[in-house]
Order: sequence, then structure tokens, then C-alpha cells
Amino acid sequence: MEKIKSLINLEEIEPEALKQIYDVASLDIVKKLAIMPDVHAGYDLCIGGVALVDGHISPSFVGYDIGCGMCFVDTGVKTEEIFKTKKDREKVAQEIYKEIPVGKNIRKKPLDYTPFRSASGDKNLNKKVNDKLFHSLGTLGSGNHFIEIGENLEGNVCITIHSGSRNIGHSIASYYMKKGRFLPVDGFWGQAYIEDMNFALEYALENRLTMMKKILQILGFTEKEIKKLIDKKLINENHNHAVLTEEGVLHRKGATPAEKGQYGIIPANMKDGVYVTVGLRNKEFLSSASHGAGRVLSRRKAKETIDLKEFKKVMEQADIVAKVNEKTLDEAPFAYKDINKVIQAQDGVVIKVVDVVKPLVNIKG
Repeated sequence: MEKIKSLINLEEIEPEALKQIYDVASLDIVKKLAIMPDVHAGYDLCIGGVALVDGHISPSFVGYDIGCGMCFVDTGVKTEEIFKTKKDREKVAQEIYKEIPVGKNIRKKPLDYTPFRSASGDKNLNKKVNDKLFHSLGTLGSGNHFIEIGENLEGNVCITIHSGSRNIGHSIASYYMKKGRFLPVDGFWGQAYIEDMNFALEYALENRLTMMKKILQILGFTEKEIKKLIDKKLINENHNHAVLTEEGVLHRKGATPAEKGQYGIIPANMKDGVYVTVGLRNKEFLSSASHGAGRVLSRRKAKETIDLKEFKKVMEQADIVAKVNEKTLDEAPFAYKDINKVIQAQDGVVIKVVDVVKPLVNIKG
């Protein structure tokens, strides 16, 4: 199909994801579909899929974790100034687990935030979202969400956070998916979804920022220094959203925006760190890049087939402080595609790699 533009050969894509690609591309309402090299099966639109849709917005094309994305800060401080020994890294990891709820945990004490008022007018949706909203702010979540402290090519300590809108985005997405697969952007439900989606996008960013400030505080930065780093050095991108453009509604599900000069973060896995990129605005691929390496094994398959001893061995060899056990087995490096191949498919085409950060501390939910 002419409307499909893929950064990897379609033959390399798993059958389930390929079926989703052809099903979506066959819809008249879909004008163009760009496929990223980390592509794998998702719900409705594949993860690593970017769809340009004519006059309609699709809650299922955005997905459940609205606003899921990355925040990144290069502190500018050399690693040896913060971490003199491995014990220092272990202490920081312990402090992060103490201060930031991870997995399904939420805060006992709520944080202040603007209450949710759905544009749909649905009071039940308001209640469902607000019941979790204040206690979930500044929490990591589970799955592939992570906090990583690493060292970049200049030897500086850098912080990467991958997290989303927690249960808030899921509640909003579930509600609107029942209203239809495609909602006209000029209709009531389309307009209501856009407004509620934007609330979740802003909440997801505030969620990451709350954690980022806390981590910088744990590392010993002052309030003034933290403000300066956030204002001047923060890279933020979300990879689950929809954007209204002149050509149509651009949906990214598990895809990083890569407009001209736009900074992005592409994580590899627990062992191989993250890549800092700059977008090249390649319109053929809808100005997008991958949002990670992409899974090669499902979570269930990873837990069934990956050897825990092997997982521990590679993490020890890489000298990374992390929880390496049965609970994180589905996040082992072997569960993901080779990041080198994924980056190679994009570098110089949709993005330019400008920095690489190797992990020192990895926090998983």
C-alpha cells in the first residue's frame, strides 16, 4: 500500500502487528501511516505507529496511557562529584524508592493539582478521575516505565524519566473509546475528547516534573539550581497523543515527535541506556521517530523464557544498580530489540543522535 511508509522492511514485523498495520491502512479515513522500527502489536493501532487521519480523532489510536513520555535533564555535574562509590548509587536508589511510589503504589498524602472537569459533562468520569488524580501525581507506574540516572558522553550525570498519566489517562481513554473508534473533530465528542486528552497530556508532564524535582533534590541540588535545570536543560516529549494539523489529525502511539531541531529521547533497555536525538522533520515518516527499542518478547513470554541468572550476570557486568529479580524479568534487556539496529534505521533519516547515556542506577516499578 502506498500510504504505508515504514522505517524497516514490513517482512521483519511480527504477524500480529503487521495485520494491525494493514487493517488501519485499509481505512479510507486514514491518509497516511508511518511505521517506526520499534513497532510491535498494540491495541487497534500498533505501537510504533503514526497515523494521519482525515477530519477525525481516534481515542484508540492515541491509546490508554495518554501523554506517556520522557523527561530528561543533563545536570552538567561530573559523575565522580555525585557518585564516589557504588554505595553512593545504592543509597540514591534506596532514597528514590522511599520518596517516589512505583508500580501500583500511589501517595498516601495527596498533592495539589487542578481538579478534572470533563468536557463531556459526565459526573461519573469526573469522580473516577479525581479519585486517583491527587494521589497519583509524582508516581512512576509499572511496566516499561522507569527512572534512570546515567552518565553521558561528557561524563555528566543525567536523569531520564519514562512515565505517563497513570490511571487518569486510562480512565479518559476508556470512556471515549466507547463513544466510537473515530470522532469527528468538529463534533461534540471529538471536541470533548481533545479537551480531556489535553488535560491528561499536561498531567503526565506534571507527573514527570514532580519526580524530576524530587530526584534532583535527592542528588543534592538546591531549589534554585533545580529551577534553573528545569527551565534551561529539560527535554520533554510525549509519545502517545494526537495533534491537529492542516493535513489532518496526526496520531502518535509509541512514537517520538521529530520535528526540525526538536530534542527527543529514545531509551534502549535496562542495560543499554538512552539516546538523545534531534529531529530532522522528515515528512515522509510524519516527522516521527521510535519511542524506544521495542519489545521482541511479550511480558508473559519473557518471564517464561529468560534465564534470571543470565539477566543478573549482564546487569552485574554493566555495573548497574537495579532490582534484578523475577518481578523485573519481563524488563530484561533480552526482551527488547537490538537498540543499535533500531537507531541505525533512523539516524540520518528522521533523527540525528547527539548524545548517549549509559545507566548507573535504574528504577523500575
